[in-house]
Amino acid sequence: MSSVTAGWRAVFERGRLVPPHSHTVRLAANVFSDLGASPFCTQETSEGEHGVTYQLRVTLFDRNHQHFFGKTWKSTPQRMKANHKILFNEVLYFHTSLRLPSMMAVLELVALSVRPDGTQQALGRGFTILELFPNKPEARATDGDRRLNLHNGSPRSLLHPLLKDSVECNVLKTIDGAHLDCVIKGHPALVSMMHLLPENVLVSGDENIPGLAASPTGDALLRPQLLNMLPYTLDRLTVSLQPSLEKFESQLLQLINADCHNTQPGSEGTARTVVIQERRLHVGIHNGWCFLEKPQVVVLEPEASGFRARSGSTSNKSSLAVASLPQVLGLRSSLELRLTNDKALAIIFQLEYVFSAPIGRETTLSVTSTSRAAFMQCLRWGIWCPFQGSADWRGEEIQLALHGGAMPNPHGVMVYSTEMSTKAQSPCPVLALLAHKAPLKHSSCHSHCFTGIWILQYCKNDVQLDDNVLYQPLLLQACSAASNIAHLEMSFQRDGNVSPTVQDDGDQLQELPFTPVHAPVITLGMNVPSSCSVSSRSSLAHLYSAGFPDILDCSGQVAEVLDPTEPMHFDPQREEAELLQGNLLVFQFLAFSRIPTAGVSPDWPDNIYFTFQFYRFPPVTSQQLKLLTSDKVQQKASDPLPCVLASINKDGTVNSGSPGLQIQFRVDEGFLRPGEKRWFLRYLALHSMQIDIWDSDSLLLIGSTAIELKYMLRQGRSAVQALHEVEVLTTDYVGEDTLLTSTEAGRRSASSSMIVHTILRGRLHILLCSVNLFMVMGCFSLAERNIARAKRLEMDRDLVALFRNKIKADAPMPDGRNPDEPNDSRQHKLNRMAAVHQREGKEAAESQAKVTKVTEQAQLARELHQIKPYQERNKAEGIANMLSQAITTQHLVYASLGSAEYMEFVLKNPFNVPQTVTIHSEDPDLSVVTNTEEWRYFKTLTNTPTPLEENMFHLEEGSPGPRVYLRPKESIHIPLKYQTFLCDHTIALQVHPLRSGSVVFKAEDGKPMAICQVNVEPTPHVVDQAFRLYHPELCFLKKAIRLPPWHSSSGDASYPSCPPSPGTTCQTAPGEPQDVYLKVPGSPSPHIKMFFVMVFTDKWMAAPSQIWQIYVHFLERVDVSCVTGQRSCQSLVLRGKQAVRKVKCFSSHPQEIEVDPTGVFVLPPAAVQELQLKVQPWRAGSRFLYVNAVDVEHRRLLTTWLLCLNVHRPVLSKAFEVCVPVGGGRGSSKRITYTNPYTGSRVFVLRSDHPDLLQFKEDKFQIGGGESYTIGLRFAPSQSSGSVEILIYVNNLEEKTEETFCVKVNYS
Repeated sequence: MSSVTAGWRAVFERGRLVPPHSHTVRLAANVFSDLGASPFCTQETSEGEHGVTYQLRVTLFDRNHQHFFGKTWKSTPQRMKANHKILFNEVLYFHTSLRLPSMMAVLELVALSVRPDGTQQALGRGFTILELFPNKPEARATDGDRRLNLHNGSPRSLLHPLLKDSVECNVLKTIDGAHLDCVIKGHPALVSMMHLLPENVLVSGDENIPGLAASPTGDALLRPQLLNMLPYTLDRLTVSLQPSLEKFESQLLQLINADCHNTQPGSEGTARTVVIQERRLHVGIHNGWCFLEKPQVVVLEPEASGFRARSGSTSNKSSLAVASLPQVLGLRSSLELRLTNDKALAIIFQLEYVFSAPIGRETTLSVTSTSRAAFMQCLRWGIWCPFQGSADWRGEEIQLALHGGAMPNPHGVMVYSTEMSTKAQSPCPVLALLAHKAPLKHSSCHSHCFTGIWILQYCKNDVQLDDNVLYQPLLLQACSAASNIAHLEMSFQRDGNVSPTVQDDGDQLQELPFTPVHAPVITLGMNVPSSCSVSSRSSLAHLYSAGFPDILDCSGQVAEVLDPTEPMHFDPQREEAELLQGNLLVFQFLAFSRIPTAGVSPDWPDNIYFTFQFYRFPPVTSQQLKLLTSDKVQQKASDPLPCVLASINKDGTVNSGSPGLQIQFRVDEGFLRPGEKRWFLRYLALHSMQIDIWDSDSLLLIGSTAIELKYMLRQGRSAVQALHEVEVLTTDYVGEDTLLTSTEAGRRSASSSMIVHTILRGRLHILLCSVNLFMVMGCFSLAERNIARAKRLEMDRDLVALFRNKIKADAPMPDGRNPDEPNDSRQHKLNRMAAVHQREGKEAAESQAKVTKVTEQAQLARELHQIKPYQERNKAEGIANMLSQAITTQHLVYASLGSAEYMEFVLKNPFNVPQTVTIHSEDPDLSVVTNTEEWRYFKTLTNTPTPLEENMFHLEEGSPGPRVYLRPKESIHIPLKYQTFLCDHTIALQVHPLRSGSVVFKAEDGKPMAICQVNVEPTPHVVDQAFRLYHPELCFLKKAIRLPPWHSSSGDASYPSCPPSPGTTCQTAPGEPQDVYLKVPGSPSPHIKMFFVMVFTDKWMAAPSQIWQIYVHFLERVDVSCVTGQRSCQSLVLRGKQAVRKVKCFSSHPQEIEVDPTGVFVLPPAAVQELQLKVQPWRAGSRFLYVNAVDVEHRRLLTTWLLCLNVHRPVLSKAFEVCVPVGGGRGSSKRITYTNPYTGSRVFVLRSDHPDLLQFKEDKFQIGGGESYTIGLRFAPSQSSGSVEILIYVNNLEEKTEETFCVKVNYS
């Protein structure tokens, strides 16, 4: 044994233990999961002998299986005192997860004496049993004092069959007058160091446990203190096998195959069925007791070795030729470890190979078996104690012997060993290590790096290294950990400014550059085509013969046709100079071309509709459109003709009029605000409009596309039109596929990421037109806008009651005439009333008139008395309002989402004394620009010629706002900014609620000096791109959107910033690539959460460069685990609402998901309908599919399910290979023989994951028991060379896979 590893070896030998019974471990894992720490304090009373010492020994025992396990602990020898007592007074610690009633501790008292020859004799004087976790109700508590009786004999008597499962141990004979006193307690402080000590090991406080700081009291486990762990790095590790990697592995495979009786060793031409699948190296930190943490497993890759020896080497190895160097196994990445400066700590290396062997009988040579089982074998292991001795690795080459055979090792596994002949001198591995201590870059930062580690092989007998051994060491450059893993740099020197309490809590971790795998990156514009494709001549002829209406200008001429494939020459001055009287923008949807997609039928979709938003017009949802195919025109499968769109009437019939759909937008001076024309033209020149295409039947999103609007600029022409053919794309998230027999089946790794794929769903043919309309001047003048608005009349409560009693709905006008009555009818009534008064008498009439007049005068006096207090109360308020209006300045702004509206208010000091004015704004969106650089930026942006003053505002903490100093009669300009990041649905729907906010300028006495009232009219904003995301309900949505490179006007790249939306988290990180991370809280299904994300590229966020509208559909999640080619069933529950509905279910992939019932069914109110899903996927991996339940009468979506498929690859039975010639229009026909493994007749169904490449002669066949059937295969021809793997599934009538064949087709 080398002296370098003597310290670790001594601890390792002392720490070896017997493992517990496997059944007990499994039972404890299912029942108990606690950890216990039990210190002992023991005292023994007995009739002793003089001249001897006594020792107490403790061992753990499993009563159910009669099994001693762990390690026997021995106390220090003690003598018996005069009172016949032996005081041990020792504390014993351990931790275990086996909290079972069968767990016991056996304590034995041993008398130690010296024989005449000088050897020590140990004689047992009795033993006792301590139940650690008793099952009795009276002894349920673990902690407390225990008095145990001693029994005669040896603890080996517990292995007697009569004592199995015995609780009282009545068979054992008790020693009279002898007992043992102890105390058992829980010790929570032991939890912090459990990783340094294995389970079921009994240790004392003075035991040597590497990694644990020594205690001045001698008991390090009473209050454990861990040593600081330092970061280290193993870099550029290589393994060299002699005489060469190829010969070593060839000999290894020969021995393994011979041992498995698969092949004869040394026979040429014999196929070796066992192959090497992977080469691994286990690296872990071991303190002699256990591994401090789970060893790291790295994969070694074969590498060519061409390095020369070290230039400073004095051995004969430097004279060897480079050509004699063998191949090596290398680790391409760095290996990070954490160590503490302890001599007994060791780095354990274990070389392990992973082999694979076939399962079952070997087939003929034409069939390649792909069903294999993997097994692992440890070849060698070695140790290195970096802190043993001087612990200086600078320039020193360390070589360590690798061990094999039956020698105990820390991993506790069987190690590969061979019987070697002394003549053959078979190589035996030795680990050679060139270690360097990393240089210190900073005095307060210690960082270490181990470089140049490699493994070589020598003869078994040559344990001592010899300079004459023929090998060439691989000298690797020492690398500094400060540059390789800067995040592991830590300061181990105390800072005088930091308190010891903070230092004891640990150092602050440094954040690493990390890209979260749970946020799939959506590349901006990936679902937007980059350019318009060119239609074929046959497609153009088909479209022009469909009879679409022509686009005409004001003179009746056809609009000028522009070619969207040619560059657009745009002159902004010419476009702005044209008098905009009226502009009619037309979007004419002509046709849709279907693209065959996996999982859907070729004639999908049948009916579609569109959703989009143009500029700041309300969002548009088109009517249903039918896809019409012409039966008269002969179509080619490679280039199908587009389907002409026809509108569908409300009764479901197809409109027989003109095909297509026209949607018009009128943009004139009545629509555009002053100065908005320039922004509108900029929108047409630089933006693209996104269009979402939906399936009208299933209400599923087909895809999205985008159309450049620059071809709608007329450039002085009366009318222009451009035909676009754009691609309709969608995104799909796919995870890595797994094999069915993998141990990871059914659960996905936390680090596995999703891959975003773009799928082409079709092509949209759309015609964009722009027509100039000559209109009468002044019809839409902004000067005629009536800005006066009605206000609510605030009145006193008493006056309201008074007016309600006096004013009636049918009360006449003050002149006695009712304007609603005709003049003749009123005159006739007056004449009749006069005749009545004459008949009753003139005197009575006069008397009645006097009484009425007196009554009215009294009532009027009472009313005036009631009005007088109201006038007195409101006189002061009225005067204050008049004064407030006198100092108030009104300002109207048209604000859009995210855009800052800049304004300046002229503040004048009307007093003859200086004033310090406090500026206060209650509206959070209306603020004062206090930063000088921001003020200068907005003045430059808006071309404001007013003066700018440095450090004009005084900011104080706790003040209601900034303060500014004014001299007597001085006037200054106060910069104000209105900017809002909140948007509700009313703004998106073109409803403009007027908002108002005010900025109050208060003098030193607290009274307002001036008021700036800003009236805000919200205007709809332009949406640059819309995202529709689907996510399970009640779960946080985490997505990342990748931005294109942004550049400022000066040419320097600028980092975008995204303000957070209400209820969501939006973050960006500097650097390339630039990603926007979204985190949205979940909602119940089927809630749709819509919000906007604004991307700013300027520092002061004046106007957003991009505005995204994001829809998050929260759906009910259903997890399905299945295998490709095999049908799996899943049940769903659909609950009825308040009304009777006719429902039909649709799936996003009808060829992979069938929903039962398939047709329309009636869903009564509050009823429960069970839906049966039949899932039969054809592609492995993690995927997301959708199922919609639609109300077919009202065309409403009831429920949507998100199917999260975890599809595994099947276990292959056989593999074939076939060659198919390229070109010529001819394929290839092959046959496969299949034998029915059952005794009875069966019907089988043939399926393929590539039906376009492979067709069967018969898709279904029936054969008797034990009979064979020839499967006819027909491979389609290909026009290009390459290879593809096709899976053939032999299923039963229930679509359960019986056999799976893999055919590799080579097109050459």
